Amino acid sequence: MYLNNILRIVNGTCLNEFKNNKIKKIITDTRKLKKNDLFIALKGKKYNGHDYLKNISKASGIIVCEDIKINTNIPVIKVASTYQALEDIGAHFRGKYNIPLIAITGSNGKTTTKELISYILESKYNVLKNKDNKNNIIGVSETLFNLNEKNNIIVMEMGMNHLGEISKLSKMCKPNLGIITNIGSAHIGILKKQKNIFKAKMELKDGLDGMLIVNGDDKYLKKVKKSYKCGKNYNNDLIAYNISSNQDKLWFNIYLDKEYLITFNNPGLHFINNILIAIKTCMLYNIDINIIIDKISNFNMLDSRMKITKIKEITIIDDCYNASFESMKAGLKLLNNIKGSKLIILGDMLELGKYSKKYHRKLNRIINKIDDREVLTVGNYSKYIQGKNFKDTNEIINYLKENKLDIKYVFLKASHNMHFEDVKKYIEKKIL
Repeated sequence: MYLNNILRIVNGTCLNEFKNNKIKKIITDTRKLKKNDLFIALKGKKYNGHDYLKNISKASGIIVCEDIKINTNIPVIKVASTYQALEDIGAHFRGKYNIPLIAITGSNGKTTTKELISYILESKYNVLKNKDNKNNIIGVSETLFNLNEKNNIIVMEMGMNHLGEISKLSKMCKPNLGIITNIGSAHIGILKKQKNIFKAKMELKDGLDGMLIVNGDDKYLKKVKKSYKCGKNYNNDLIAYNISSNQDKLWFNIYLDKEYLITFNNPGLHFINNILIAIKTCMLYNIDINIIIDKISNFNMLDSRMKITKIKEITIIDDCYNASFESMKAGLKLLNNIKGSKLIILGDMLELGKYSKKYHRKLNRIINKIDDREVLTVGNYSKYIQGKNFKDTNEIINYLKENKLDIKYVFLKASHNMHFEDVKKYIEKKIL
């Protein structure tokens, strides 16, 4: 891709001497900028990329949406909106490569579902997927820019915290298959009620040209017409039954042309719907069911997403990447089936707004059913959870330094901005 192509795609005007430089990547953070990158100065509520233009000494081009004065020999292109420019570039690349795109959204389980589907599809296809959870307009656009002739399928996670965001992403990506994992309480502080969360997730249909697969056990999604439903309830299209688990694994049966046994390297029952969705998706793209089953049995969870690791005599259940009420509840319910002493470390569930106090208190009913437990909490809202409360991660780490880890299991769960990765790292170091 060259800068003259970008100039045309974004309908921009060059403010200085134009050079038709080659572009390798799109970057929105000047700290990551390299010689052949295109920098797009995004203007948000907290940060304005235009404030950092003077620091740029290397780039193939710069896109701005403000009147600026900058002395540079790097071509500067002005557009009406740098966010729209990002969308236009993403849409251009999507249109350039006519290959299937699978779009995944939902309140919980998006990344695990994306990774599982991608892992299975890689047995047959060259898969492009968004890395980690780069699922907003920036991450999705950057991912589409990386499309090339080697790719023959795309698996794209889509996230949101406001109405209209999924609609934009869907229209830009034009998915051939849509997936909605569930409708939870994540972002309810912004969207006010679950019906609005459901409405936001259903925006996936706005650009969809193909089938929609949903979690048929979800009270909102089970009512969605013209969708393929996966779940544990008998009225789903693909059903899990004979479900069992131990401290390490999960098993269940499905029936297609005959009965099949599914094995998963994690005991969390809440993963069943994600696994069923992955099975149906990969069958649609002509992956043999026996290959699908083998891949599922060998799939390993991502770090900090219900990752179970044993260090010496202590097992760490690391689910501290993020937290909503539903995912917190699912993680705690897992502990009901585990025998042995447990240290439960919980942090605030954020973005719950006026519901924060209510949802944190509701966890007590689940925690009280867990045997042989000690509960430590971190944050302003977690003080409503029964246990010893700490102001921040530094305070709880200091507490852990002064006390022995005389337990068999440690469970860690909090919203991403609580920085529980620091607590996890300290516990790992302490055990070793």
